[in-house]
Amino acid sequence: MRNGIGSFADFGAKVIVTDGRGSTVTVPLFENTRTRFWVAIALADFTSPDGVSIRHVEAYSSRMTERRPVLHRDGSIRMNGGPVEFKRR
Repeated sequence: MRNGIGSFADFGAKVIVTDGRGSTVTVPLFENTRTRFWVAIALADFTSPDGVSIRHVEAYSSRMTERRPVLHRDGSIRMNGGPVEFKRR
């Protein structure tokens, strides 16, 4: 049995982010490639004096890499910067 190949667009993937106070943002993922395994969608910043701030990111991994993204303390995201999650090498 195999799990096949699909893309974020094929699966109709979307993310819904809400602040619990009535504000909701829906982000559909349109990347239509079968060779990207990771996506960073949004960054929730809990250091804002006004409360949580949510910023749209939507960054995809490079083709054919299974290295996970890395989130740095300054809020920047480095795609393909972490260890391989799915395979042992």
